[in-house]
Amino acid sequence: MARGIIAISLLAGGLVATPVAAQTKLDIACAGSAGATIPQRIAACDRIIKSGRGTPHERAVAFNNRGGALYYSGKPERAMEDYDQAIKLDPDFAHAYNNRCWSGAVLGRTEQAAADCTRVLKLHNIANTFENRGFIYLKRGEFDRAIADYEAGLRLDPPNKADFLYGRGLARTKKGDAGGDADIAAAKAINPHIAEDFAKYGVK
Repeated sequence: MARGIIAISLLAGGLVATPVAAQTKLDIACAGSAGATIPQRIAACDRIIKSGRGTPHERAVAFNNRGGALYYSGKPERAMEDYDQAIKLDPDFAHAYNNRCWSGAVLGRTEQAAADCTRVLKLHNIANTFENRGFIYLKRGEFDRAIADYEAGLRLDPPNKADFLYGRGLARTKKGDAGGDADIAAAKAINPHIAEDFAKYGVK
């Protein structure tokens, strides 16, 4: 699992009309491209942030990407601080809201997390965001809402179908729907470790 975090380059999603040639090695490393390791990503983003260069959105991208790297280094609290900064710089930055949603879900801050994902989904149909919010609802025992989000994400044909199928399967079985077993079996056929992945985040 743990696919809730999105790192982006300055060019991702048409967010910044910056020519490729304008991207520096720091930008590329901060986005986790070109094989950059997590420590390299953090160091590159640090340098961009401390330099104070760029537009507010470009600085928000650096905070968002450093937040992602911090999350994957086992520091979700620090990651949340960076997502907060990214959103202050760019209040319409969907990826930062999505990432804060997932980190908040992991930390048990489900009310804010669900609100963050809902804000994203009012603007964009992002499969990853449906997964994040579906997981929150699953964790909170709101099984109908979880099923609806996992199904919405599946309609977008996400690459990580095992997560969606397993989450929907769990929600269905907890409702007493025997059809959930088929979802769980299909998810395990794709990813044999999917149950362990969900258990790591407190959902069994």
